[in-house]
Amino acid sequence: MFDKLLKVIPKSLLIRIYFLYKHHTFLSIKNPKKFSELIQRRKFNLIKEYSSLSDKYVVRSYVSDKIGKNYLIPLIGVYNNVNEIDYNLLPSSFVMKTNFGSGNSHIEIVKDKKNIDYEKLKKKFSLALDLSYRGSLLGENHYDLIERKIIVEQFINNNGNDIEDFKFHIFNSKDGFLQIDFDRFTKHKRNLYDFNWEALPYGLLYPSGVYTLPDLELLNKMKEVAFKLSEGFDYVRVDLYLVNGQVLFGEMTFTPGSGFETFTDVKAEFKYGSMWLDM
Repeated sequence: MFDKLLKVIPKSLLIRIYFLYKHHTFLSIKNPKKFSELIQRRKFNLIKEYSSLSDKYVVRSYVSDKIGKNYLIPLIGVYNNVNEIDYNLLPSSFVMKTNFGSGNSHIEIVKDKKNIDYEKLKKKFSLALDLSYRGSLLGENHYDLIERKIIVEQFINNNGNDIEDFKFHIFNSKDGFLQIDFDRFTKHKRNLYDFNWEALPYGLLYPSGVYTLPDLELLNKMKEVAFKLSEGFDYVRVDLYLVNGQVLFGEMTFTPGSGFETFTDVKAEFKYGSMWLDM
């Protein structure tokens, strides 16, 4: 019922209402200065390239051309619907996800297919393919242009540990900040750092925690990869993984959190807004 209600409210009004609810301030589209406002402005001025590079399947070609296919997680298969998948041909462990969505309803990490409830998995991904993507209801319409598919990738074993996300927010291929998400499946934590690898004195949505950064050489390598992929964009978030010293591509995001995630210090909003506008 909530999603049906969202569909009848004019999108521009809905975005403004939800922005007020999340940020406790009115949205300025005509004269945006905050990071979150600039994300909202982008949602009113989407281009086709945002769709292709947000497509977790199509973006693989872009990554291969820009930095090489060795940064890609090996692809096992791509399918138009759940009925095309022959689980007998899949390895014992794999990761299944949609090419357009995010969150637990769009991904399944299978560590041993002997334990799969196939009917439950089939229902989960059938529903994910059929339902409107929540992000598009809040203005992320570039996801609506993605031809919906299910992709199956190789399961990456990180010595039994969760794979941590290194999310590089990059403005005009010049500056930005690093967001590291960890303990996602227990007590989700998120640390922020500048590109000199100093911890920032504010957070973003989730609480910070104790975390040991990788070696400087690996951090700089990831930064180099992320900056290369960001070329040509005034802002993009490039997600990378680091597994046993190997850098792997995750995804590219042009409207992270749909612009509704809040910093613990509003000064960060203006800081990154000015970086975005500095063209």
